[in-house]
Amino acid sequence: MTSKYINALYLASATAAALLSGCSSSSGSASAGTQLTINAAASPQISAVQPAGAKTFVNDLGDTITLTKAYLVIASTTIETSCDASFSVNASDFLNFFIPQAQAHTSSTPTSTGTPYVINLLDADNVQASIGALSPPAASYCGADIAILAADNDAINLPTGAGEPDLIGKSIYLEGSYTLAAGGSGIINISTGAALRNRALLLATQVTLSDNSRSAEININIHYDTWFNAVDLETLETETAVVTSPLDNNVNQVLVNISNSLHQN
Repeated sequence: MTSKYINALYLASATAAALLSGCSSSSGSASAGTQLTINAAASPQISAVQPAGAKTFVNDLGDTITLTKAYLVIASTTIETSCDASFSVNASDFLNFFIPQAQAHTSSTPTSTGTPYVINLLDADNVQASIGALSPPAASYCGADIAILAADNDAINLPTGAGEPDLIGKSIYLEGSYTLAAGGSGIINISTGAALRNRALLLATQVTLSDNSRSAEININIHYDTWFNAVDLETLETETAVVTSPLDNNVNQVLVNISNSLHQN
């Protein structure tokens, strides 16, 4: 085991502990009649909104990327009642967890979805799809903690049909191509079961459930057009030619970008 791998695991554990200290969820009994729906959608940050199908966009280096397959597994979403200054954080230069092939299924609670959902980023932009529903206690919720882990057999919306990838054991799967601003082109092929840093979203407006307000929703937008920012695409192609390793610099940058691309609308 290399020292780089050991350091990554150490940083992962330390960061996980720091994040957990910054938020609190209400996991008590379900409140009869309440419903909080968690939705998610592909939603470009800068690029034009696109219909269902291959997605083409330009990164911050001027390179053009076309994704012909793009899947992301959201394993769970946990709503929070206490969010201090450290709650809303972005991933930096390492993953919060480095557990290749970690399975995503967890136990559902009144404040946390427990069944992984496979999001197809090639669906039409800005069309919110329900990825889970909760019946939480009446309270005011300030944040959502989103976990990206590898899918298991019970995952919802697994791709099927000829030519579709097997997503069991995968958290992210991408296929496509790129054209460099300076000339040259190549392919994109990323397939990993790595668990990404939990994305802690501080809600712009608190969600309050009460006797007078029993239903609400949280919409998560995934800015896929930021996924290849600051990435050397030629080097990325070399790094992923045989296997996708989160320890490779450009793969790591893509995974950090993906974690940071989740936002509330």
